Amino acid sequence: MAEDRKELLEKIWRSQDEAYDLMCEYDALPHHYGDFILYQAEAHVVSLIAQYPDVTVTDLAFITRKSPSACSQTVRKLREKGLVEQVRNRDNNRQLKLQLTELGQKLHKGHAEFSDDCQRRTFEKLDEFTDQELELYLRVQKRINEAYTDDVRRSRDRFT
Repeated sequence: MAEDRKELLEKIWRSQDEAYDLMCEYDALPHHYGDFILYQAEAHVVSLIAQYPDVTVTDLAFITRKSPSACSQTVRKLREKGLVEQVRNRDNNRQLKLQLTELGQKLHKGHAEFSDDCQRRTFEKLDEFTDQELELYLRVQKRINEAYTDDVRRSRDRFT
């Protein structure tokens, strides 16, 4: 591999690492959503419950690619905050469906507004790029994601 190309690819690698670190830091901080203060993971679960009425904890685990235990803990916290309730499924008494309380619906609205504002500001920063440049970026990111998917698969295969 030519030295210039290797250096360029290493810059891309470092940029991906920086983006990952920033996303992790962002997710670890509490956020204000209207009158509510929640962590990103909690607000995301509220949004998923709004998006998928009567979703279960098992469903959330599948959607988020997290363990059922991790999802149960998040749901428990949201229940304690009065944002989510669990309702027995009439057709399957063992199954608990998740629903937003009135307070949870209010939070969801605040979170949606917050997310829309973040997306708008990000999109404004990308205004300088042409559609073709953005398409090229998507192609590159898709290939990087394929490499990450391969890494995840290989790591899982080692432990199963």
